[in-house]
Amino acid sequence: MISGLRHPTLKDKMRVGTAIEPGPLPDNLDQHRDLPRYGQVQSSVREAALRLAQAAMTPEAFQKFSDTLPQRAIIGDNRNDENLVVAQFHLSFLRFHNKAIDYLASHDTGWIADFSSAQALTRLHYQWLIVDGYLKGVCDPVVVDRVVNDRASHFFKFRAEFDARRQNTRLGNALPLEFFAAAYRFGHSMVRAFYDYNKNFGRPGTGFLPRATLRLLFEFTGGGGRLDDEKKLPKNWIIDWARFTGVDPHDGSDGEPARLARKIDTELAPPLHTMFKEGEDQGDQQLKALFKSLARRNLRRGYNLRLPTGQALHKHLKQIGAVESSPIQDVSALFATKPDLQNFLAGTATRFHERTPLWFYILAEAEAAGGNRLGEVGSCLVALTLVGVLLADPDSALSRGFTPDQSPLKMPENAPIDSIAKWMQFAAVMQ
Repeated sequence: MISGLRHPTLKDKMRVGTAIEPGPLPDNLDQHRDLPRYGQVQSSVREAALRLAQAAMTPEAFQKFSDTLPQRAIIGDNRNDENLVVAQFHLSFLRFHNKAIDYLASHDTGWIADFSSAQALTRLHYQWLIVDGYLKGVCDPVVVDRVVNDRASHFFKFRAEFDARRQNTRLGNALPLEFFAAAYRFGHSMVRAFYDYNKNFGRPGTGFLPRATLRLLFEFTGGGGRLDDEKKLPKNWIIDWARFTGVDPHDGSDGEPARLARKIDTELAPPLHTMFKEGEDQGDQQLKALFKSLARRNLRRGYNLRLPTGQALHKHLKQIGAVESSPIQDVSALFATKPDLQNFLAGTATRFHERTPLWFYILAEAEAAGGNRLGEVGSCLVALTLVGVLLADPDSALSRGFTPDQSPLKMPENAPIDSIAKWMQFAAVMQ
């Protein structure tokens, strides 16, 4: 399987896929911008994948897996090939790694141009971006700095208490349920129904379609069913990262999708209420509707996992000194401009306005502050977890105090790779 992930002849590099016609490309860069897929590797790799799958799947599931194997991506987690934007982001890591090899081989940096060096530098740069590029954008930067300066002490207290209760039962990292089942699902509210994806599916509107629908972005993937007979991504579906990284912004004033995420709030884009790939195997219509609605799934998951209410967790975090604000006792009071939602929350038999599901509480907290970033509770949960995981690894960028100006990798003008836009440019997936 490892041989399938690596370049077939240049063993220090990662394998990537090549997009095919129809075109045109969204830019003047090369066409080697698809994930590597099983259809392009030797039969021994495909046979190994089939053996592993057959041992873990039902006969029906294995038959489906076998039939769709050629277009499946050869990556560690196939969820990264369910949405084309995520798949193209994953590809940027493979390309960054390969460009790091090229750079080290052509520059006198003191680093060996091998797999280990490229792997380490790719990780360090991305981990730095997680904190300084990502967390300080989606979270309150004051909270992020507080967590970093405190070395995520509350996260490590949580982990120590977990280990004390469950001795010798933890495999790998223990993450708070409140993080992965509620707080980190804030991004669902930022998803758009339509995207200005590239010149073929976006502005100026003279290409194939004036915009890319969310459904199409799911369909042009390994499991989406729209890859052609060659089981590769068409060139016209390569992403134009300049439209996603702030390099070429647009506010959407022309009526087409803005080139930025939606605000963090209590509303989801319409396609997320009726997800087309979910629930189709359910005969019961009520269950089918439940599986198709992302909001209902998130709320049901929190209920099944017995997550605390937003007010209860907020109170606890303040008691232990993790946050400074007080709980929002009546969440419905935040929605004076949304009387229907306000009346619904206040009128529920379960008193949702006073005992608010944690996921909704975090979205409401962000919406009340303008929706440009998470509120204090959401920021605390997200920053504590991600910073804590980084600090738990002694080789992480945060543990080592790595900054991009320490890296041997530089932009053409010798500038550090210190933004997601420069990451994409260095990887040669954005001009």
